[in-house]
Amino acid sequence: MLRLCVTAIFIYFFVFSAVVFAYDPGITDTQIVIGTSAALTGHAAFLGKNIVYGLRTYFNYINDRGGIYGRKIVHIAYDDDYNPPLMISNVRRLIHKDHIFALMGLVGTPTTLAVLKIVEESKIPLLCPFTGAQQLRYPFKKYVINLRASYWDECAAAVDYFVKHGKRRFAVFYQQDAYGLNGRQGVDRRLIKYDLRLVGEATYTRGCTDVRKQVAMLKQFNPDAIAMIGTYDACAAFIKEAVNQGMGNVWFFNVSFVGSDKLAALLKDTKATVFVTQVVPFPTDNSLPAVREYQELLNIYFPRVKPNFTCLEGFLDAKLFVEALKRAGPALTRENLIKAIESMHNLDLGIGEKVNFGSADHQGLSKVYITQIKHGQIIPVSD
Repeated sequence: MLRLCVTAIFIYFFVFSAVVFAYDPGITDTQIVIGTSAALTGHAAFLGKNIVYGLRTYFNYINDRGGIYGRKIVHIAYDDDYNPPLMISNVRRLIHKDHIFALMGLVGTPTTLAVLKIVEESKIPLLCPFTGAQQLRYPFKKYVINLRASYWDECAAAVDYFVKHGKRRFAVFYQQDAYGLNGRQGVDRRLIKYDLRLVGEATYTRGCTDVRKQVAMLKQFNPDAIAMIGTYDACAAFIKEAVNQGMGNVWFFNVSFVGSDKLAALLKDTKATVFVTQVVPFPTDNSLPAVREYQELLNIYFPRVKPNFTCLEGFLDAKLFVEALKRAGPALTRENLIKAIESMHNLDLGIGEKVNFGSADHQGLSKVYITQIKHGQIIPVSD
């Protein structure tokens, strides 16, 4: 009887220990494996590549200093060409073959929303996707963590600025998918505040740059402002064609996902009034500690990459993740990572705006910065 009791106790403690000390997928004594799916080729490659550069700049820095509690961050990134089916395939591979701990920095609204059900079923953290989609914020989703402001936040800021400067006849040109619809809704909702409504709208298919018909369509409504919810190639083509068709006095604005650095380069020789809302500070603002750190580390790890808004966003995402890992402690699990993020109140990442999360609030930042493109350069707008 005594031998049976001792054996039972031994088995109990062995099983209990295995449960307590077993690691979640992607976690070993020496590694934390995370995964990204993004456009690394194709018409949106600038966005995907720079998110990855930003993430890896800070991860490399942390790894060179021993990692977090002795674990180094292993970052796997696959190309989805800004294509939802490829995103689904990549995410399934990351979860079931690579056995990652978390997804991070997924790029795009239609692509990220395509894997939302997989994320919720797998109970895997989806951290800092590069999209302001409302569906990732409401209704509340436990495993989705957003650092950036939403597209609705960006559109509200832009509409407020344009109305302040006398614009009343708003039209919208948007990508015909969830991304474009998010932005269109954001503009429409904000116009209600001023008892205004859209005077016209036109859409384009993702990846298309022949937008002559869309320009002609909107021109007939005589807008004085056009909101643009698309990527840099299509939006640049639209603005150039609008100028060619005599709409040079119209003001244009784009949301952050457009890739303002690339857009500015494409519009270098185009005379148009173009604004872009941003969700992170200027990547050259040396008054901010995090931006100085970003510039220094980017120069070390990716010296050929020019500082830009998208890359800085990836860098700040990585800083947030590392802070969460520190707070979660050595016994890292997906659940305590989420709790660690929810515990962040007035967190100073070094950008002048404090980060706040909560048990029912998974959007850390809300500030929107307005910039303008002039002569191929991006400049801040102060008023």
